[in-house]
Amino acid sequence: MVPSASAETLPVAGIYPAQSDAAAAVNTIAVDNFGGDKGASLSFAITDALEAAVIEGEPYFRLYPTRGDDVDAVLRGAAGLEVVETELEAKKVTKCEERDDDRKCIREKVRFYDCYEIAVSVMPDVRLIARDGAELYSMRDRVTNKERHCTDDYSAPSVDTMAQNLVEQYAGRVRYAFAPFHRNEQIRILESRKGLSREDGRAFRNAVRLTKSDIHASCEAFSALEAANPQHVSVLFNVGLCAEGQGELETAKAYYRRALEVEPGKEYPISGLRRIADRYRADRQLAAHYEE
Repeated sequence: MVPSASAETLPVAGIYPAQSDAAAAVNTIAVDNFGGDKGASLSFAITDALEAAVIEGEPYFRLYPTRGDDVDAVLRGAAGLEVVETELEAKKVTKCEERDDDRKCIREKVRFYDCYEIAVSVMPDVRLIARDGAELYSMRDRVTNKERHCTDDYSAPSVDTMAQNLVEQYAGRVRYAFAPFHRNEQIRILESRKGLSREDGRAFRNAVRLTKSDIHASCEAFSALEAANPQHVSVLFNVGLCAEGQGELETAKAYYRRALEVEPGKEYPISGLRRIADRYRADRQLAAHYEE
């Protein structure tokens, strides 16, 4: 059986949680001057990343360059830099120097070029300290980027660029550790019609096609199939996915659980339940952040 060129999907959008609950109640952060070779770069990058965290059109944090009595927490840190250059096996390049009338090479020249691998490592250490001195969060790591170059390359890798890329990647990790985020996804529906009557199979196929042009009609069509097919995993999952896409999370959860009762261990409804659990966790973080 030849698989379809593209799977049909339904949209799901929502706010998902920060990786850590530590900063949920933090609204204002003072960013200290970081120590180490890349400390200044890291403090600037983290400040930019946290300032770019926006939920429902509003900045999630207020950032200050110095600590004060009116801030909820202070971000402290350092970032070291290590550069290691390792000699590699030389690169052999053979070039034709002369050809005969038939364009066959009759004289070659062999050159060898020295090659190296540059490994750039940044060692960040970041701590979020509450106003009362309690450590809310800490993350120490070593992130490394490696590039190879030979003496015949047009340009050598830039250590500064490699290090800055690592700094910005790490700053992004801090942002997602501290703040929730909005995500839009296209989630695949289940398309198996096995077990449906011929008439219901045609209605199901039509519902699948409608996902491309009329999502509301598609979801109504899936829902209409439930009464006659209360134990069909594709129908149950797709109805649940429609509910999730509409923000009806409790309804979606109920359908995903029913789908798992029919087919335990099926990944699609399991993933759906994980998404819903994540969204509830984000709700709790937002409630703590805004003191709701």
